[in-house]
Amino acid sequence: MQIVIQDNQIMNMLECNRALPANPQKERVVLWKIFRDQLSALEYSHHILLEPDQQLVGGHGFDSAGEFYWLGVEVEDLAAWGHPHAIQLSDPFEAEDPKIQGRGFGNEWH
Repeated sequence: MQIVIQDNQIMNMLECNRALPANPQKERVVLWKIFRDQLSALEYSHHILLEPDQQLVGGHGFDSAGEFYWLGVEVEDLAAWGHPHAIQLSDPFEAEDPKIQGRGFGNEWH
């Protein structure tokens, strides 16, 4: 039952029109990932482990390729979290080959 409630909360968050972090340091978003469909974002959310001072953030928007959804981790205190230059963006898109989801953390370009 708890998973169903969490999934509903995440789906509701993904339906909100919210742009990607324009200023990650100011917004305290230290990690985010972009998806082309809601279900992929929802599945990814099942693998995010949050500390007590962190929360899941996200939404959807549009770019030249169409609609996208994103999920990220917002921290309470960026200074306590770590160095602001350690903020990581996971780019799931490979411009040269659209069939490839791109690079994740620790993965090389395909």
